Amino acid sequence: MATSRTKRNAEPGPTPVADRDRDLLLRIYETMVLTRAVEDRMVAMYRGGDLLGSLYTGHWHEAIAVGAAAALRPDDYLAPIHRDLGAHLWRGLEPWQVMASFMGKATSPTGGRDGTLHYGRLDLGIYNLPSHIPANFPVATGMAFAAQYRGEDRVALAFCGDGSTSRADWHESLNIAGVLKLPCIFVIENNQFAYSTPLRMQTATPTFAEKAAAYGMPGVRVDGTDVLAVYDAAAAAVARARAGEGPSLVEGVTMRMHGHAEHDPADYVPREMFEEWRKKDPVELFENVLLDSGVLDADGAKKVRESARQRAIDARKKALADPMPDPSTVEEGVYAD
Repeated sequence: MATSRTKRNAEPGPTPVADRDRDLLLRIYETMVLTRAVEDRMVAMYRGGDLLGSLYTGHWHEAIAVGAAAALRPDDYLAPIHRDLGAHLWRGLEPWQVMASFMGKATSPTGGRDGTLHYGRLDLGIYNLPSHIPANFPVATGMAFAAQYRGEDRVALAFCGDGSTSRADWHESLNIAGVLKLPCIFVIENNQFAYSTPLRMQTATPTFAEKAAAYGMPGVRVDGTDVLAVYDAAAAAVARARAGEGPSLVEGVTMRMHGHAEHDPADYVPREMFEEWRKKDPVELFENVLLDSGVLDADGAKKVRESARQRAIDARKKALADPMPDPSTVEEGVYAD
C-alpha cells in the first residue's frame, strides 16, 4: 500500500552520522563544496561577460543533487535538471566541461552544438537536459522500462522542480511508472517558486509528497538542506526499486537563493524569505555536522574549500582557452549513418 509522510514543514536538524562510511561522508562534502565553488565562479564569469548566454545555478540545492546522486550506483541512470550540477560532478563530469557548455565551446559535452544548461554525458549515464522540465521524466521512465524489460539491475532517478508538477508529462510519467512498477525514483526540488509563481498558486495540497499515493507509490518529504536526510530517502527508494517494488517520490524542501537565472533579480521574493533561508546553507550545515562528529577538522575543511576554489579557477582558464567549434563540422552527429 502506498504511504506518504506529509509533515507540513520539513523540520531542520542534522541527521546523525554515526556508523556511516567516513569516505562516503567526505566525498559528499567535497562534492557539495566543489559544486558551490564552481557555481560561484560561473556567476562571476556571467557578470564579467565570459558566458555567451544566461546562467542557471543551484545554490541551496547542493544537498538534494549530491545526496540523491550518491544513493545510486555508477551504472544507474540519472536525469538531472539545471539546479543539479552536484549530481553531474558526483558522476565525474568535469567543471571545465560545464563552463565550456555555457560558452558553446567545442570541448563541451555537446561539442558546442548546444549551450547553457543543455549538457550531459551518456557514458556517465547522465541524460542531456531539455529546457522544458519535466521532459526528462518521460525519458527516465523509458530508461527504467528498458532496464526492467532487459532484466538489468539498474534504476533511473530524475529530478524536477515544484513547478514541473503542474505539467501533464509529470503526471503521465508517475502514472505509467506506478502502473508498470518501474524502477524509477522521482525527486522534486521544492524551492518555493516556479520562476516567479509561489507554491500557493501551484498546488492545493500541503505537500507534493502526498501526491504520490494517487499513483500507487510511497512519497516522503525531507529537509532539502540536510544532505543525509536526502541520501537516506533516496537510498530507501533505490532499494525499493531494485527489489522490484516500483517507483517512489522524494520531495526535498529548500529555497532558490538566486533568481530563476542570473538575469532575474527575483524581486518577487519577499526579502524575509531570503533572510530566513540564508541560515540554512546546506554546505555549511553539513560541514558543521562533520566537524561536530569528528569526521572532519577545521584544517581539513579549509583544504577542501581551497582545493575546490582552485579547481574552479583552473576550470575557467581551460574553458576560456578552449576552441570554438569548427563550422565545417556542423552536420556531424545530426544525421544517422
